[in-house]
Amino acid sequence: MLDAAVRVFSRTGFHDASMDAVATEAGVSKPMVYTHGGGSKDELLRRCIRREAARLLDSVSGAAGPAAGAEQRLRHGVRAFFRTVTTHRDGWSVLYRQARTGAFADEVHEARSRIVDRVAELLAAELGVPGTGAGATPVAAALVGAAEGLADWSAAGGTDDPDELADLLLALLWPGLERLRG
Repeated sequence: MLDAAVRVFSRTGFHDASMDAVATEAGVSKPMVYTHGGGSKDELLRRCIRREAARLLDSVSGAAGPAAGAEQRLRHGVRAFFRTVTTHRDGWSVLYRQARTGAFADEVHEARSRIVDRVAELLAAELGVPGTGAGATPVAAALVGAAEGLADWSAAGGTDDPDELADLLLALLWPGLERLRG
């Protein structure tokens, strides 16, 4: 049902989406959508936002596991981000286009903050960059912002190839990260 809701919210936006459309897309009755969707359209979108954010965070964290060095770990994490975004375009649209403003902006901001925090942890551990303040957190925010920009470019007709997107991002950012390692 969440898959159907994400597709509907992505296509029509939150305000124009209806529980009837979600039910039709999911192949279930409208009461089932209310029962399993949290009781309201607002709660259903919140559940979609949480799931899509968790999907991104899990993919990056899982991919950045043991590898042959910091650059390889970062490449795995960035590639996983782009693979998730290009595979789940509707989820990306819900997170970064449909719900980024208005009543759900705080939910999206919190999800993005968790992603930035996780990237900061990975950077601090792998690159020896301090974890907060002028260290890994602003660097992580810049990296996440650059990845979001490339993901939007990709969604607007750029390449869908996660390897190409990861290579481009790392070509831009790795020299700076190397310099921070000092």
